[in-house]
Amino acid sequence: MHTSASTLRNRLLSSARLRHLHVFVTVAELQTVKRAAETVGISQPSATQALAELERLLECKLFLRHARGMALTPAGAQLLPLARRTLGIMDDAATQAAALAQSANEVVRVAAISAAIESHLGKTIHDFTQLHPRVLVHLQEADASRQTSLVADGDVDCAFCRAPPVLPNGWSFTPLWPDRFAIVAGHAHPLARKRRVTMSDLVAATWLVTPTSMAAREAFDTFFAHAPTPIKTHGVVTNSATMLSSLLSQQHLLTFVPASIVRSGVESGLLAEISWTQRFPFSPIGLLVPHHDRGPALGSFTSYMQKTARDVPETGMRPA
Repeated sequence: MHTSASTLRNRLLSSARLRHLHVFVTVAELQTVKRAAETVGISQPSATQALAELERLLECKLFLRHARGMALTPAGAQLLPLARRTLGIMDDAATQAAALAQSANEVVRVAAISAAIESHLGKTIHDFTQLHPRVLVHLQEADASRQTSLVADGDVDCAFCRAPPVLPNGWSFTPLWPDRFAIVAGHAHPLARKRRVTMSDLVAATWLVTPTSMAAREAFDTFFAHAPTPIKTHGVVTNSATMLSSLLSQQHLLTFVPASIVRSGVESGLLAEISWTQRFPFSPIGLLVPHHDRGPALGSFTSYMQKTARDVPETGMRPA
């Protein structure tokens, strides 16, 4: 006889602990009980016991034990996102409780792509909090696919992104900041000081490229589609703004990325945009917000972002 969902729910409410979920998620990520126990801060026997208790409460196996570690069962793989979401809700509750304890009236939960963070949000969010000290902005970096799940689950109040192919039901997108692709190098790269860069210069260079799933990689491949020789690429492929800046500053490399990603590095002098006559347009960064139930704090936040965006020119960078 199968245990009903109501019975399992009542059993979890009475006997399950957040530590059970914490251990479950951590073991799933690290694939060993020993390392998970060290990460959670408990003994290995305690971690093993927590997993056994959770499996008993759920009446299903969550992991397959083998010589190389732990692998999720089909049931464990389906329950893992729910456990992560539960822990995420607890994180949000702790953040908002701390904010209330510090006299913040409301919390605005924001997700943003790295391009938005690197180019504009560092300053605009700081300025907003100076004008609205009783509003706490909880910002997390999330790519487009992660933002989709955060919006669907109601885990964010707004998101900074590029226009999604399909708008979430009840949400609207407002473009804020123009963007484009740029050819960028470290400030010491020989081409950074050259006034007239030729296609031969670019073909002879070594390039740090982004993954094929990124729009920048498609634009890069299109740009060099008719190059006379194969393009030399670096051994690292990344879309991390931090890694791009680090590698460009250490080695003589070029990259082809959204200008927003490297704006702070160029403005600080760490990086330089290579002079090139052709323009490489790209879709703008904007704000995704719900039509209704914004609340006063979110309303103030979105209004401020839209107002300040009107005063920001197209991403303009200068070579060193």
